[in-house]
Amino acid sequence: MFLRLAVAAVLVVGSFALAQDPAQPAAAPLPGSSGPPPKPEVIKEVVDYLENGKDRGPALLDVIPCTKVDNTKGSPTQFQCIEVVSKPVAKNTTVFAWLQWYCPKDGKYEDVSIQFLHEGQVRNTVDVPVSGFGRTRGWRGANFNKVGKWTIKVMRGDKELGSATVDVAAQ
Repeated sequence: MFLRLAVAAVLVVGSFALAQDPAQPAAAPLPGSSGPPPKPEVIKEVVDYLENGKDRGPALLDVIPCTKVDNTKGSPTQFQCIEVVSKPVAKNTTVFAWLQWYCPKDGKYEDVSIQFLHEGQVRNTVDVPVSGFGRTRGWRGANFNKVGKWTIKVMRGDKELGSATVDVAAQ
């Protein structure tokens, strides 16, 4: 349900949400974006969150493991994950946790972190402050230096907001 609200919010306040993303091309349609607009009660709930949800925290829309994020100034894909991890990666590959958030007005959150776990054991924890208005993105990377299953967990305090897994092969 919350993902549906977040998608509706992106559609409703797209001009505000994209203000932080200069020169962005039209993105591929979001799931569910090809039909009629969201119901008014859904839009109202998302707008209320955007305007008054500061104390509710940021909404994590995506956590995507990737091996390359475009940092080229002025690029049409600037700040996007451009190499999504879709199969096992080689040992000693740097994998980024690419995050997409939806933040309410005046939201600033210093209690967000990413944990990189190997076979269930925390190997690295990185703080990721989240702030902005509307859609915002960020990423942090870690060297996956052991063969096996790695998990990327996004945490706010002691609450898990989302996760993704990556398999690392010896290759």
